[in-house]
Amino acid sequence: MNQNFVSPLTACFVALFCCAILQSGCISTSVWNWGDNGPPREEELARLAADAPRIENPMTVPIRDRDFLWSILVNTIEDYFPIQSEERIQLVGNTLTEGYLKTAPSDAATMFEPWRKDNVTGFDQLHATLQTIQRQAEVYVRPTRDGFRLEIIVHKILEDLPRPEYSTIGGATLRHSASHTRPQQANGIKQTRLGWIPQGRDVALEQAILQDLQQRMTEATISSASPPTANNENSTLGLPNLGL
Repeated sequence: MNQNFVSPLTACFVALFCCAILQSGCISTSVWNWGDNGPPREEELARLAADAPRIENPMTVPIRDRDFLWSILVNTIEDYFPIQSEERIQLVGNTLTEGYLKTAPSDAATMFEPWRKDNVTGFDQLHATLQTIQRQAEVYVRPTRDGFRLEIIVHKILEDLPRPEYSTIGGATLRHSASHTRPQQANGIKQTRLGWIPQGRDVALEQAILQDLQQRMTEATISSASPPTANNENSTLGLPNLGL
């Protein structure tokens, strides 16, 4: 038998591994800047991340049109998570109520879903590929004298299972017990979820959403503030000159 023969299954695994490595977003962009000096130290990466400019959370938005603000907020959040419930800002008497938006718990994107935006770093994408991660966002919109204050909170949770899913170690081992209850066949039966382990807040994703919101609001404010251009002196609405 030829010892140099490579089975089709092995070749398939190698091809899938290469595709996963080349997948966009699966590795942090800082990896490609290592050069000849090797990877940077973790302390240096942490220092660079700490020195990066951050947007205040809550963020003050100088927009007084609550419907305009809410429309931009919903369109931005929908790019990251599906929305579960909304409580729009309302005018009750002379007082504006607080707005609240909550998204549905969503599984984090894996390396094979580069079009999704819920993973900011390459580590988050790799972690979500190897583990079951869920995220859920809450947005609070509080009226102020200068406009509104937006607070975005992204919760991150990890699935808790009694053992790794699809693992075969110990799955067919019977225990010596005096109980008359016989263990059932576990083949094809999904494990019982013990719950979710809180992983804290995803600050990096919160900053990404805030930056996206800030950019959209700036562009929308500039476009709405620009006056309409007229084709001639007698036409203030941009109507064509009819020669009358």
